[in-house]
Amino acid sequence: MLERLSVRDFALIDEAEVDFSSGLVIFTGETGAGKSLIVGAMGFLFGGRADASIVREGADECLVSGIVDIRSVASAKRWLLEKDLSDDDGIVVLRRGLRRQGRAYAYIQNRAVSRGDLSDFCALLADIHGQHEHQGLLDRSGHLGLLDGFGELESEREAYRLLYEEWVAAIKDYRLKLADAERREREKDVLEFTASEIRSAKIKPNEDEELEVEERRLSHYEKLFEAVNGAVESLSPGSLESANGGIAGLRRSASALSQAAEIDEQLKEHLLRLQTSLIDIEDISESLGIYREGLRFDPRRLEAIESRLAELRRLKKKYGPRLEDVIARGRAAEASVKAFSSWDEEKKSLESKIAERQKKVLAQAELLSAKRSQVSSEFSYKVELVLSKLGMPKAKLPLVLRPLRAESGKLVLSSSGKDELEILIAPNPGESPKPLASIASGGELSRVALAIKTVLSAKGNLSTLIFDEVDAGIGGEVAVAVGGYLKTLARYCQVFCVTHLASIAVMADLHYKVDKIEESGRTVTRIQKLEGQDREGEIARMLAGDKEGKTSLAHASELLKKAAL
Repeated sequence: MLERLSVRDFALIDEAEVDFSSGLVIFTGETGAGKSLIVGAMGFLFGGRADASIVREGADECLVSGIVDIRSVASAKRWLLEKDLSDDDGIVVLRRGLRRQGRAYAYIQNRAVSRGDLSDFCALLADIHGQHEHQGLLDRSGHLGLLDGFGELESEREAYRLLYEEWVAAIKDYRLKLADAERREREKDVLEFTASEIRSAKIKPNEDEELEVEERRLSHYEKLFEAVNGAVESLSPGSLESANGGIAGLRRSASALSQAAEIDEQLKEHLLRLQTSLIDIEDISESLGIYREGLRFDPRRLEAIESRLAELRRLKKKYGPRLEDVIARGRAAEASVKAFSSWDEEKKSLESKIAERQKKVLAQAELLSAKRSQVSSEFSYKVELVLSKLGMPKAKLPLVLRPLRAESGKLVLSSSGKDELEILIAPNPGESPKPLASIASGGELSRVALAIKTVLSAKGNLSTLIFDEVDAGIGGEVAVAVGGYLKTLARYCQVFCVTHLASIAVMADLHYKVDKIEESGRTVTRIQKLEGQDREGEIARMLAGDKEGKTSLAHASELLKKAAL
């Protein structure tokens, strides 16, 4: 139950704080006064979608908060526990705001939550039936959801939906792989040739770089040998005995420096460096000699290398640009060819999976359809019972549940099952049932909507029902019947109703008037609790447009007394 609503800078409402009680809460006022803004503020608080246009002009943000009592709503308590939230002895504070820049925020018990979470929680507490929802009944695509809600078939429908999605996913996967196989079939010859060409080349990683080094060595053999040989000869101790060069000269320098170091120890460091250098140079000389001995000019090897490099360059140009790209291309082609060879087996496996999932989804669809069939008569009966209390005592509301079929007559499965449902109506005896869209007047449609909403709410654990203009298109005795029914309904849950009919307004346990006035050059909406003479005057205004006339006041007083009985 909603106990308090606080609104700031919401559309034309600059500031309002309203306390509510259980029973029937009525909002009245002149056309355009902003009665529906109250319902709009409730919808916003309960997680409805909104944009920056709801922010009052001149304000930076709007804020709506509320206090709700969830003591009688076990599902709401479970929801809080699952989210690690707690109520305060059954009391929960809700808060939602929207900044002009479009940024919204929401809180449950001072914890920030998403709009989706706020909406999910409040859906367990209240249901809002707005003016546009009457027309929604004319769209038969939503009728199946009404029946499932009444029959409490959500778990069966969810189980079906999961199986349906698995089946659809398997079909999608099969079609993608089939298209890929067909593409590979068209490319099969090219793939096989690519794989064969690269495989037969027997390429090794970095082979081109290694061969290019060897090619340079062989193609410049003479120059390379001459240079290396000169270096070896220059370092050879047997070829240079002069004091100015070669290993022999370095040895004589080391001997002389050794004698000098015996006289001056400061030279020992230089002697050590010279001796170390001599060892390194002797090692270099020996290594160069071995390298020179290993140099061989092999024209056949050079020719083979040049041929191999030409082949590798051709493959890199075709499949590269790098040799590792060629290797990767070959592996990919091999994998594609292999995958194609195993496609027949995979295809059979996929088709078997689709058939298995189709069998499961059909079985669940049959189960769901059977349960829908079982509850459809009860749904019709209970709605007709409510309609009889709303001035339509002979109305019949049969449901037509039939298999969903394509134009060809083939059974079709949708995400909601194998059925389609249409709600028909025969308002009067002797009339054949017809679709709501073709027969229902505005008043009849309003009452059908109220009846269905009432029957659905009785199946749940809702503590609050909110109706905006449920009296559209009705008057006279029908309006009296609707008012009486709302009064009866309010014995079991809190009911909010926006109305322009006095015969409904007099049934209120709590009556608020909504006015649109001008203050300091600005238009604002004001909400006033009506009691005593003020309420009598408002009922008189609704009856005759005259809140002070003796006749209208007397009539209003009479209606209020009758309603109180």
